[in-house]
Amino acid sequence: MESEEKIKALTGKRRGPYHSFNPVSATQIWQWCSVMGESKVQHQPGPEQTAPLAMMQMWTMRNFYDEWAPGSTSDRPYQVFDDLTAMGYFNNVAVSYDIQFIRYLRAGERPVHFTTVVKITDKKNTALGQGFFVTERVEYTTTDDQPFAEAYITYFQYKATESDGDQGAGDGKPANVKRIESSLGPFGQFRPAPISAVDPSQLAVGIALPARDIPITHRLIVGGAIATQDFIPVHHNVAAAVGAAMPDIFMNILTTSGLVMTYLSDWAGEGFIRRLRFNLMAPNVPGDTMQLKGGVTEFDGGANLASIEFAGLNAIGVHVKGSAEIQF
Repeated sequence: MESEEKIKALTGKRRGPYHSFNPVSATQIWQWCSVMGESKVQHQPGPEQTAPLAMMQMWTMRNFYDEWAPGSTSDRPYQVFDDLTAMGYFNNVAVSYDIQFIRYLRAGERPVHFTTVVKITDKKNTALGQGFFVTERVEYTTTDDQPFAEAYITYFQYKATESDGDQGAGDGKPANVKRIESSLGPFGQFRPAPISAVDPSQLAVGIALPARDIPITHRLIVGGAIATQDFIPVHHNVAAAVGAAMPDIFMNILTTSGLVMTYLSDWAGEGFIRRLRFNLMAPNVPGDTMQLKGGVTEFDGGANLASIEFAGLNAIGVHVKGSAEIQF
């Protein structure tokens, strides 16, 4: 109990800055877009090139050796996870995002971030095991103090229990989504079917977004982890994933975010996604398919602001469920 109180005492301290190793670059934008299926002209190489909004977190990620970029503070941003690991809670998964997007990053800008742990729950029991949910507030800005995003990200740090790996940290219910092993198998690749952008003049409550089926393959999961600069073993090493009570390697939250944002962005056309909120539930593992679908739940015609609810379903259940606000 004393150790748990010490963990909770780590809340409230703002840590940073944590710098990017490189400026926003055409190469990394290309790699991201090629994995996520993003094809908008504004993200293609050129003097006005911008980065997809969902890339906000990856620029300041640690490198392959878990080192921060030069110029970053020596203060440990994830001390809470280090301390929980020392207490025997070895495994970590991201479970939710709540992001406010302010603007697009332009090629050549240098991102930094600051982080503050704002909440640590009491010990919880889940299908994955026993542990703690930790929420951090992350402020994303550039080296010249121009903010571009702010996020609340929740992680689950846990001791894995014996499991058949059929559930994630949530309780998604089974969905009528077929596995795709006979077509692509776990090693194939996909290209998302195109979606026509909505006509803003036709927006109204109840309009459904076209569904998009995304085959979940080893190739996509590993490619997504590389494109998002996430080198955590559970996203590319089967033994590590099984040790974390998963049936196979599984998709990271940054790839899920990228795929969801590409889906919403394709439909929104020139609309700007101001806010994205979602929870992760059943994992995306190879040999399955995720079906994304959504609909307009609110529309303010005076402000040209639409609220969208969406979900991504796989054969296990609900992988991702959330909402977005889009400015047209």
